[in-house]
Amino acid sequence: MKDISDHNLLTLAQKGNREAISRLMGRYEREIFYYVYKMTGNVEDAKDLTQDIFIKVFRKISTFKGKSSFRTWVYRVATNHTLNFLSRRPPSGSDAFFSVLPDPSPSSPERIERDELRRHLHKAIEILPPRQKAIVTLRVREELPYAEIAEILDCSVGNCKATFHNAITKLREILKNESVL
Repeated sequence: MKDISDHNLLTLAQKGNREAISRLMGRYEREIFYYVYKMTGNVEDAKDLTQDIFIKVFRKISTFKGKSSFRTWVYRVATNHTLNFLSRRPPSGSDAFFSVLPDPSPSSPERIERDELRRHLHKAIEILPPRQKAIVTLRVREELPYAEIAEILDCSVGNCKATFHNAITKLREILKNESVL
């Protein structure tokens, strides 16, 4: 069952095959965890939400109609679940999950400046409204095309582009106000 396509695994999963369900979820669990982490900025929240998302996917797998790819559908479930979470509770703040990894490159003024700009940018992204934050995360961090983001968020490509543009404008304004740009 190792080299079976998502489509074939999905067919088996919808018939109740637990191994197929497990394999499907295993293919996307890490990717969705990192996406949710980028949205929440908190490892524990991301772990809990990822678990909730895959429970929801498991329960609703029989309702998947195949109008999009399975990956897009899982991202849609993840996005909606995470946006609901963020609307109910403000993010508990970023933690130092990635900062514990040692940087093998030597320190340089350019790298320090780049890291400082990255920190300011992450803080600015945290300030964005949840939908703008989702689009920026999907477009920039996950590198998804607008068409797929539109499917995930159930909106038009034009709306996606406009929201992304507004988010970038807001990020520039935030960074200028902080004298970063």
